[in-house]
Amino acid sequence: MFEIKTPSRIHMGLIDMNGGFGRLDGSVGLALQDGGISLRAQKADAVTVTERFENGSVQPCSPEFTAQITGLVSSLLPENEGVEFEFLSPARQHIGLGSGTQIALSTAMAVNDLYSLGKSVKELAQITRRGGTSGIGVLAFEHGGFIVDSGHKMTDKNGFLPSSRSTAPPADLLLRLDFPDWDIVVAIPPKVGINGEEEKKFFQSVCPVPIEDVREASHIVLMQMIPSILEQDIESLGNAVNQLQKVGFKKHEVAVQPPDVKSVIDLMLKNGLHGAGISSFGPAVYGFSEDRKHSEELKSALLEKMPAGSEVLITKANNKGAEYHV
Repeated sequence: MFEIKTPSRIHMGLIDMNGGFGRLDGSVGLALQDGGISLRAQKADAVTVTERFENGSVQPCSPEFTAQITGLVSSLLPENEGVEFEFLSPARQHIGLGSGTQIALSTAMAVNDLYSLGKSVKELAQITRRGGTSGIGVLAFEHGGFIVDSGHKMTDKNGFLPSSRSTAPPADLLLRLDFPDWDIVVAIPPKVGINGEEEKKFFQSVCPVPIEDVREASHIVLMQMIPSILEQDIESLGNAVNQLQKVGFKKHEVAVQPPDVKSVIDLMLKNGLHGAGISSFGPAVYGFSEDRKHSEELKSALLEKMPAGSEVLITKANNKGAEYHV
């Protein structure tokens, strides 16, 4: 029996969607303790996918989700072999917390360990086509913490594409830091972020972004965001997050959010949270607090004003990465 629990992740932003210096992408993000994937798996004759609910019942997952998992692991499985996958937590996708990468890597890692394939996380990411634009999800899985990745050489990547449409190798780790023990408040309106063909068209419509925006985003990350974590300065981190929403690719991600999501940003800032940023394409919005009472009060205020079906998490950074054993 193989068991794994993965982090979710905040994707704070893509740094260079211009390419003027011969590289593309480059990302900054943070692994979270909650909202990831919990999974059990064991060898079988075929691929089956089920979900265990809080009351203990186990139900087959939808044919679409089962087909997704089968497609992810089919090239890894030895001939005439399979795996029984049992998800122990809901696998919500396209909400901005990176569940697609965590689903891909957790199921691939299960096959890798159960059948002793000996592949690295980076190899599994490339096989399952994750990390071809942002490396944050892959690196959060492997290392946890606050992460900056190196992006891609333009010779390795043909144009501005989301990870789901890119065949580039996963981006490498440029910087990883343990994140301070602050609360991370994540508000998730009942929306679905841009994905699929719509996401591809978005990349192509807004890129390349002006080189001046790339320089400003780089400056924010290098001279404000990273030092704020090293110095444990939550106010400076919040300011860096707020500034990053106004430049480069992130500015365009914020602009396409529906009113319900933009109102969450305003609520977080009006209620004294340090920073309020869109994670990836949303709808998840995040910010930071060093006071649990304040975090709980903010959660209540958000849920009171957000649409029915919304969720608010109070979590911490995951500084370890995925935890698994056989």
